[in-house]
Amino acid sequence: MITLEDIQEARSRFEGRVTRTPLVWSQSFSRLTGRDVYLKAECMQRAGSFKIRGALNVVTRLEGQAVVAASAGNHAQGVALAAAFCGSKCTVFMPQGAAIPKIKATQDYGAVVELAGSSLADAVEAATSYAATTGARLVHPYDDPLIIAGQGTIGPEILDQLPEVGTVVVPTGGGGLLAGTAVGIRSLKATVKVIGVEIEAAAVYAESRRRGQVVRDFPRGRPTVADGIAVSVPSDLVWEIAEELVDEFLVVNDAQTTAALTLILERSKLMVEAAGAVGVAALMEKLIPDDAPDPICIVLSGGNIDLMFLGKAVRHGLEASGRFAKFKVLVPDQPGNLFRILGAIAENGGNLVHVEHHREGFQLPFGTVEIELSVETRDADHAARIASALDSVTS
Repeated sequence: MITLEDIQEARSRFEGRVTRTPLVWSQSFSRLTGRDVYLKAECMQRAGSFKIRGALNVVTRLEGQAVVAASAGNHAQGVALAAAFCGSKCTVFMPQGAAIPKIKATQDYGAVVELAGSSLADAVEAATSYAATTGARLVHPYDDPLIIAGQGTIGPEILDQLPEVGTVVVPTGGGGLLAGTAVGIRSLKATVKVIGVEIEAAAVYAESRRRGQVVRDFPRGRPTVADGIAVSVPSDLVWEIAEELVDEFLVVNDAQTTAALTLILERSKLMVEAAGAVGVAALMEKLIPDDAPDPICIVLSGGNIDLMFLGKAVRHGLEASGRFAKFKVLVPDQPGNLFRILGAIAENGGNLVHVEHHREGFQLPFGTVEIELSVETRDADHAARIASALDSVTS
């Protein structure tokens, strides 16, 4: 098991290279949920995520030895920056679908980037093979005691900033951050509940707990907005720690996650990637148990989001939360029908963003027009009222 002493020793290696990130009370999330909610903004960390903590704990021990890592983005940047600090040559294997800004940022820190496979598991296998043939030190993204101890430094930091914390909620992919945080928190304050939150497409630890054993057959490479935690291969070490110290695993889906990401941007003014928003998604979906004591500290684990992807994610989140709706109606091809449809939207307070009017093709019945409408709405109930109004006009 990782110990508090391991975490404290890791903390001593940072030498000002790791930021003590803000931990802020959220009036908005507290009011919306009736809980006492704080956000640990690790999205403001060096290299954009918590990953620099574990990476430094490994690379500072290597005396310039070459390193190799595998990552969808955040671990890549953390290891590359740590290697730059320590003068180690760095090679990083990333999935072929990795975001271009994450690839570019990793290269800018001085690493050589190789694309391998379609999933993080494929990239890990490629990095492992590279380490075996070149002698480079593999810096695993989560299945390494030094990585877990380094990530665990966030635990004492949370307690320093919020001594009365009752529950800590941690985004969970491979689980290094969760396991380290659990050790760091529970070693100092055993009454704190620690909860991991996974994305549905890669909920490997939740499934392991359901089965009572580590699962090895979870599907790889399932698409998800939260690529940073899309890990389908669990760690025995993380599992051992989690079984002793993690109270619960929660699972959220893509729509819940993008809705949370959008809300964080709006209410907290923080740039958070989808993987870093899953804890807030669990909060907003009221998945955190009532008996998990307040205050609740939710870790926003990373902020490395592709700006091209951000627009899509926000639109997806607005639609998921009822703030943006798309409607498709079929009406007879007669004068005045489009006017009546637009009038129904206006009368019910919808703001029309886009309209497409198809009079032929699309396998339409003869004499029928298909109208597609994109509308800004206030919430899900408002969207439902507009839908009902459109039904009345077209029936």
